[in-house]
Amino acid sequence: MIDIIITVISIALSYYYTAFMHVFANPAPYKYIVVFIVSFLICWAALFILFGIICVIISLPVNINKEYAGTSRFYTTLFGLMLEFAGFISGARVIVNGRDKIPRKDRFLFVSNHRSNYDPIIQCGEMKLQPMAFISKRANFRIPFIRRYMVRCRYIPLERKNMRNGAEAVMKAARMISSGQSCIGVYPEGTRNTGGNLLDFHNGCFKIALWAKCPIVVSVIRGTENICKNFPLRRTKVVMDIIDVIPYNRIEHMKTGEISELVRNMMEEHLKSGGKK
Repeated sequence: MIDIIITVISIALSYYYTAFMHVFANPAPYKYIVVFIVSFLICWAALFILFGIICVIISLPVNINKEYAGTSRFYTTLFGLMLEFAGFISGARVIVNGRDKIPRKDRFLFVSNHRSNYDPIIQCGEMKLQPMAFISKRANFRIPFIRRYMVRCRYIPLERKNMRNGAEAVMKAARMISSGQSCIGVYPEGTRNTGGNLLDFHNGCFKIALWAKCPIVVSVIRGTENICKNFPLRRTKVVMDIIDVIPYNRIEHMKTGEISELVRNMMEEHLKSGGKK
């Protein structure tokens, strides 16, 4: 959305500047095209920088050492727009299938395969209208500027080798969903998968859905692993499929291992079919 807004404004400013040149400078006809293109690029770059500066300024009031009690719809929406724009700048051409399956009012647990660092950027950007927070490794909370938004949007830090921290993260995520404050996103594989097959799932993350008594939105993403390879020479096709939504009444009597197997089978079948199911 931000990329479209910036592009439209840049085209409008370039048009009026070209018209201004026509009235006062009256250049040769072929120069109009050059003037329009150059002015468009300058306007686009200037607006991009301005948007970045505004986002930095807005993040300054956030206290990174504070644990916020409530989710800010303003910051979650703005962060989603920022991530969507970051995906566009990185050359991602995103196609979302099954968006209509996502619950609009209910809070849910969002699960997906994990192909690259761009996965949460693309997925959070595409789901910006939902108050979404991901469980993320603690190292990501050291990223300057971005960490302020992660803290304010109540992203949950996770230390992979600390079992107590993992249990606390699961309980906090369940509370955030059950209170209606936010949806939670997790990657059951636990790390990026550079191969063709899914990695073993961490069953514990499905306790979130059981404790929060919420549905599970099952998704797969393809193509993000190619973004760095293709940038900046060509754009990358990224496909995000919402496979299905598992209602809570289907899993309420299941164990986490059984839920994990159910979700894994759904993802595997969908990936093997090439997203045709």
